[in-house]
Amino acid sequence: MEKPVAVVTGGGRSLGKAMAERLFEDGFAVAVVDRDEAAAQDVARSLDTTGTRARGFALDVSSAPDVAATLSEIASGLGLPTALINNAGIYPDHALLEMPVEAWDQVMAVNLRGTFLCTQAFARLRHGVGGGTIVNLASAAGFSARAGASHYSTSKAGIVMFTKAAALEFGVLGIRVNAVAPGLIEVRDDQMSNAYRDQYLTMIPRGRTGRAPDIAGTVAFLVSDDADFINGECIVVDGGFLAGRPLVRAEGN
Repeated sequence: MEKPVAVVTGGGRSLGKAMAERLFEDGFAVAVVDRDEAAAQDVARSLDTTGTRARGFALDVSSAPDVAATLSEIASGLGLPTALINNAGIYPDHALLEMPVEAWDQVMAVNLRGTFLCTQAFARLRHGVGGGTIVNLASAAGFSARAGASHYSTSKAGIVMFTKAAALEFGVLGIRVNAVAPGLIEVRDDQMSNAYRDQYLTMIPRGRTGRAPDIAGTVAFLVSDDADFINGECIVVDGGFLAGRPLVRAEGN
């Protein structure tokens, strides 16, 4: 049987780190890929000090030559990748009126171009072999725009449609392509103020913010055999945020 090997971009911290840890626990050899090489290697060493089942790799996902070279290096060192998690992304805040063109281009280069390049490189490696699965990280912001992040919301909406297009084209290769769209996820306890959290919770029917395992678990499901008939979908993990807005009634009504 083919050895399961997962590539996690943006795996050096935050949600990417949680995904790498979960996939490793589930039996994958994991290539932790990050622009910060030291962070990627630290995560990999925390999983496997021998380097036989986890390795860290430096990569700027917006660079086509670097993406192709790194995926080939992973295939040679850990084994042919069977799963790709396109998690690398940036989310700066810029008001639309004052947004520099460079800021727009940078978000598109990392979030959208990076997802495209890694997906293409992965599929080229799998071509002729067949099988494999890809999970792209979208966002609830791709369905519900956020003020000050028009570039981010646009990039994530693009990932949703890119996921569907890739699923159609890669079906003949036996590659499944899906996406996960996180809502408000707290990776650190100091990530936001209590006031901001309390305000946001009024819009989450589940009554809590998300945590890293909520996303890592969904990704783990999508790359598993249990999700074999799920393809071209985007699973929103937001506690019900996108379901609608609760009606706040005035007292006495």
